[in-house]
Amino acid sequence: MSNIPPDRCSVNPIRPCSRSNTGHSTVDEKDTHACCCLHTDSPLYARFWPAIFLFSAITDYPLPLPKGKKPGQHRDWGLMPILVVLGIAGFVYYGYLIHVNLVLLRIGKKAQAIVYLVFFHLWFIMFLASYARIVSHTPGHPKPSAAPANSSSNHDSQQESDTSAITPVSWGGETANVPESILGGPKWCEICQVWKPDRTHHCRVCDRCVLKMDHHCPWVNGCVGLENYRYFIQFICYTSGMATWIFLTTLASFIMYNSMSTFDGVALAIFIISGIVMFFIGIFTCSHLWLAMINRTTLENINFRQWTDTRKKEGGQDVKPPNTFTTTGRNIFFQSVSANWIEVMGDQWWLWFLPLASNHLSKQDGIHFGYNRDVYAEYLCEKRTK
Repeated sequence: MSNIPPDRCSVNPIRPCSRSNTGHSTVDEKDTHACCCLHTDSPLYARFWPAIFLFSAITDYPLPLPKGKKPGQHRDWGLMPILVVLGIAGFVYYGYLIHVNLVLLRIGKKAQAIVYLVFFHLWFIMFLASYARIVSHTPGHPKPSAAPANSSSNHDSQQESDTSAITPVSWGGETANVPESILGGPKWCEICQVWKPDRTHHCRVCDRCVLKMDHHCPWVNGCVGLENYRYFIQFICYTSGMATWIFLTTLASFIMYNSMSTFDGVALAIFIISGIVMFFIGIFTCSHLWLAMINRTTLENINFRQWTDTRKKEGGQDVKPPNTFTTTGRNIFFQSVSANWIEVMGDQWWLWFLPLASNHLSKQDGIHFGYNRDVYAEYLCEKRTK
């Protein structure tokens, strides 16, 4: 191992350790490979990065990113969050089965235990199936594109268009492989070397563009976007539903059968864990159901809230709205609650509950979305008057 002087270590645990991070203009190649007696180009260092970053965040001890990772990719925890989720699920399964229902069987409450177990296993099977779907399914990415002739070196640069005539261009044309857009023209991502259709964003953690990106979720080891958002909603619904069932049935058992005199500490831990998951994931689930019904992604909602907050602080002055909203705060992509829901969950109601492929959703290309024609006319009018 190399002995690295303290002044050659980064003070920021999420940026590579180099002279450029410590006030120097040039990068020493050795600094990017070793810091604080750790070799950042080691495969072992990269594999254990989630644990290393957790240590760095808790202790505030400066540690660099593994070689090859970019700033922003410090949240790429790999499979560690998935193992945590499965570990908690395994502990809950064991505790609920052995320390709650088996106890009920021992005290002669056979019918009650059977009812508890049947519904619990239904929740648990759907939880595992939906989780497997969201983890294994990609969010969808833009098609490879030909670079624009006047592309600059700036990352994620946008091709300006004449707002007086916002007309979509064909996808896959002979002269320009540009996706259709209703928001004034698509953006060119210099990092991925692709055109970004409407509602597409570049994820700094995955380092890829994602169609209709909602957010990056480390618990599913990737992004939530166009092609896996339905599975994500099913997953959080079944998670909160299972937690609610465990919490209520365990609470009922505690009340009916003298609590800790009948049950042990493991049962109490199951009760506490399920209560925490029920509360926090339940709120999270309600927010995503609401976003699905108003046809707004998490990123779009964050931008909208920031815009409204800025308008309030500046006393209602003219502040440019996010590119999917009008100055009156109307969402271009809001059609109706039912149409918005079908666009996300599909038109076959039984598949709303089953994590199976949907023919309706498989036809979506991430380029064409339903939109409100009246709101879009208002949007165009605003663009033309500016």
